[in-house]
Amino acid sequence: MRFLVFLMAIWALVSCKADDTTLPASTTGGVQFASLETYPGASGQEPGEVTGLLTLPQGPGPFPVVVMLHGCAGLYETHAEWAAQVASWGYASLRVDSFSSRGIDEICTDILRPVPRAADVNGAMAYLQTRPEIDATRVAVMGWSHGAGVALQIAAEPGSLRPDLKPDLKAAIALYPYCSRTSQAFRVPLLVLIGDADDWTPSGICQDMVAGLPASSQPVELAVYPGATHSFDCKACDGTYWGHRLVHDAAAHEDAMARARALLDATLATP
Repeated sequence: MRFLVFLMAIWALVSCKADDTTLPASTTGGVQFASLETYPGASGQEPGEVTGLLTLPQGPGPFPVVVMLHGCAGLYETHAEWAAQVASWGYASLRVDSFSSRGIDEICTDILRPVPRAADVNGAMAYLQTRPEIDATRVAVMGWSHGAGVALQIAAEPGSLRPDLKPDLKAAIALYPYCSRTSQAFRVPLLVLIGDADDWTPSGICQDMVAGLPASSQPVELAVYPGATHSFDCKACDGTYWGHRLVHDAAAHEDAMARARALLDATLATP
């Protein structure tokens, strides 16, 4: 029975088809790049190479880009929807797949499993510098759940981003992260989006984090959605998965998109 519930959870996540019929066309291709540690040996394992999906808007470019970091279930259609939406706003995106090349299906049942995801962001940003379609001096990082926690690490000061890449990062977006319990400064504007009915990553910790921001921090915008659960932007989610309630919330989803666009327009649109 437990295995059946797990299969149903996976089906719900991957069956969430992107409704992009009203969005401008974009192109997506698979890419591969080396994962790069900030400091040699920091991850305690060989980072190796990872794969990803690079989505480009229509037009000649070069485009600002959003590095997208999946949650504990890996890449699924919610991320494809966001990539299509971001492309319609004129931004490229790179959906980093931290699991496939490492033989990982999911870590929702082993959430503390070490995966060198910060190194993946370093590698993604360095790779994007090699693409002529991309303006790699205008980068935002966007993460969901486990990936949102990585986005917080990347945006923090001193954080886990490689020093030579810090000037290129302009903003961060974190959807339902497990927020830091300590006061820390963020070096770029940060948007945190979370529901007050989230039983996996409690919104109260994010409220405490924002309340304790030092004066040196860049601004943090926190949106707490009444009644919204974890994965509120997953259109197929409507049940309990891995012991947590995940339900799509259309109003929260729409507001999250509007806030994300506003931050990207404010930080990436102008060279």
